[in-house]
Amino acid sequence: MRMRKKKNTDKRLGVCSEYILPEAPITSDKNTVLEIGCGKGSFICELAKRQPDTFFVAMEKVPDVAMLAAEAAMREGLENVRFIIADAKNLGIYFPETKVSRIYLNFSDPWTRSGYYKRRLTYRAFLEIYKSILTPDGAIFFKTDNRDLFDFSLNEFCFSGFDTRCVTYDLHNSEYAADNIMTEYEKNFSSKGFPIHRVEAYLTPASFIKFEKAASCRIDSIMPLFDSARLYMAEHNIPQWQDGYPQRELIENDVENGNGYVLLHKGRVVGYSTLFFGNDLTYSYIENGKWRNDRPYVTMHRVAVADDCKGMGLMGKFVSSFADMAKAQGIFDLRGDTHEINRSMRRAFEKNGFEYCGVIYLENGEPRVAYHKIIEH
Repeated sequence: MRMRKKKNTDKRLGVCSEYILPEAPITSDKNTVLEIGCGKGSFICELAKRQPDTFFVAMEKVPDVAMLAAEAAMREGLENVRFIIADAKNLGIYFPETKVSRIYLNFSDPWTRSGYYKRRLTYRAFLEIYKSILTPDGAIFFKTDNRDLFDFSLNEFCFSGFDTRCVTYDLHNSEYAADNIMTEYEKNFSSKGFPIHRVEAYLTPASFIKFEKAASCRIDSIMPLFDSARLYMAEHNIPQWQDGYPQRELIENDVENGNGYVLLHKGRVVGYSTLFFGNDLTYSYIENGKWRNDRPYVTMHRVAVADDCKGMGLMGKFVSSFADMAKAQGIFDLRGDTHEINRSMRRAFEKNGFEYCGVIYLENGEPRVAYHKIIEH
């Protein structure tokens, strides 16, 4: 619900102008914390009182609302909190150098209308902005009463490489309730019996992984990934890819045909995979089981990641990226396969929501265990 226009907004903002930051870079030598969408300011003011040695910045794009929050801070005589009247997409103006250790997103607009999801403050484009202003160990604390928004946000955090912790779908009846500061909105809706959802999302090295279509100039950086993968398999007695597969010519064809994709970490290629649309002939027959359905699907093949990046969730980045591409084409199924004793790849499939379906056979007759993931709509 929109707030009614307040009287004398400009005059009242002038009275509390010392609490309003100009459109300029913020300089602070203290631990700095940011709230985006501060409402009337009850949350940020209480937090500022509890942590007097921390500098708090609250962003609110509606001037009338920001005015009420600034007036609340002024009444409390709080010297460690200031306000920005701006849209979150402009955060870079204020934090080109000063970094924030924590970002609070409390009851952000869920933007429920069809096609408006990109406006959500937990959409991946906003998460990329937050990454640029967070400290290396920074985190986002998110609360909402909207279950659809919460589930959407968990997926976006995962896609963007954040480590999600302390997830609860009922904050007020959880172990995290004791330290919780309720917002005005939260008090209202929780009193009516609405459960509050909460998550903490922390930066990790995987937060800075970029996904993009492979270009021919990347091939020299892609091939060593397969050399390392073959060595790893040989050391673990996995008879897969030991004949030199995938050959450079095959990867060149992938890239030329637009089927090859890479993951980059600080500009370095750390992962490669292909994605194919259409039926895979080797999947037409499956034994000792069956596919989860017979709908159209996409297939991922030739997955390889850098040795020093294993454990960073790169498989998950590929899967979520490919799932988005498939959904854009109206496809909600993703398939893949690997050697029976390739335990690490099997774990990667299962960790990312794939189910074992049976055994398929390659063109040369070699068996492979097959996996199938149903993509959420």
